[in-house]
Amino acid sequence: MTRATILTILLGIATLGGCVFPGVHKLNVQQGNIVTADMLEQLKPGMTQRQVEFVMGTPVLRNPFETQRWDYIYTLEQRDVVTKEYRIQVFFDANGRYTHYTGTLPEPEFHEDVDPGLETPDDKGPVNTIQPTPAG
Repeated sequence: MTRATILTILLGIATLGGCVFPGVHKLNVQQGNIVTADMLEQLKPGMTQRQVEFVMGTPVLRNPFETQRWDYIYTLEQRDVVTKEYRIQVFFDANGRYTHYTGTLPEPEFHEDVDPGLETPDDKGPVNTIQPTPAG
């Protein structure tokens, strides 16, 4: 074999090997509305749609054909696997007043794993280690 052929094969193997490198970091992806139990407790029958939106935020899904229902949807993907998913549906009467919601309450909020190698202000003092210079 010639040098060019060997070099091409090795380069191809190195390129393809990088695609499946086990150390690739996968991001956690949160999509949708984070709904808490406190938000749901604040909802009272008779609230206007503006009041509900103030408490809950803008819904992810507002169906123009179903104006009496708003959908709050949330998904969390960790390393390409959906680990948390819920849907809260908020219902209104014909006058646009809140009546009730359906869906399961979300679990306590997700906290991403903190890399133990990273220093945080709570652990080791301030992250910014530049000392101010005296004036004068």
